[in-house]
Amino acid sequence: MSSTMMPSKNPALAKLSCVLVMDPNPNGARFLVEIFKGLGVRSVIPLTRTSDSLEPIQRYNPDLIVTEIKGEDFDGFATVRALRRSALPLRAVPVVVVSAEATVETIRGARDSGAHEFLRKPFSLRDMEKRLEVVLTKPRAWVATSVYTGPDRRRFNSKDYAGPKKRRVDAA
Repeated sequence: MSSTMMPSKNPALAKLSCVLVMDPNPNGARFLVEIFKGLGVRSVIPLTRTSDSLEPIQRYNPDLIVTEIKGEDFDGFATVRALRRSALPLRAVPVVVVSAEATVETIRGARDSGAHEFLRKPFSLRDMEKRLEVVLTKPRAWVATSVYTGPDRRRFNSKDYAGPKKRRVDAA
């Protein structure tokens, strides 16, 4: 993929001026950088380690973070959890987790760490655009409890529900 690709015509993506790409594999990081440059993002910063990752997050103040989940000297879930539980003003920045490991455990791990979206590798440019459009145009309520901080984990919350009980525990 070349960085001379035509930028996306999606107006939602025009909001992105800085993206932080976190991937322990330099080739994976380079691929993601090329994708975002191709979408017209002006500044794309790659990180290949997650130790001390809150410092570059604070320094670059990204509009979006895209992270892999694990690797040598790398724990994407721990970084997302630390960001969400921090006092940083940008702790609610959208996070998209990308991984070839698309098991129920990893998808739940991404959700429970506070990520907004999960994208399975390999993915197409269109797949990434779809996730970004959701993240940028359909913000979810922010939840902060003793066990979870991040976007509301219920992605498809029905606003049309009119009944008194919405959760399984309500039946008891």
